[in-house]
Amino acid sequence: MLNISMSALFLTIAMAVMLALFVAGGAVALARWDKRSAAAAIIMGAVAFAGTLTLAILLLGLVLGVGN
Repeated sequence: MLNISMSALFLTIAMAVMLALFVAGGAVALARWDKRSAAAAIIMGAVAFAGTLTLAILLLGLVLGVGN
């Protein structure tokens, strides 16, 4: 695992969360623009948030070399 400071790690995780929120907001906006129900838009946003955050954390683990 790379030697990385805790503040840089927290900053990277915060950036991953912000990216996930941005993607989720886009999914909700796209769903509402497509005249879907509010419940469907919330579900699409939640799935987009979870998927993006999962991919970001997996990529962070890959970059840091976690698991080696």
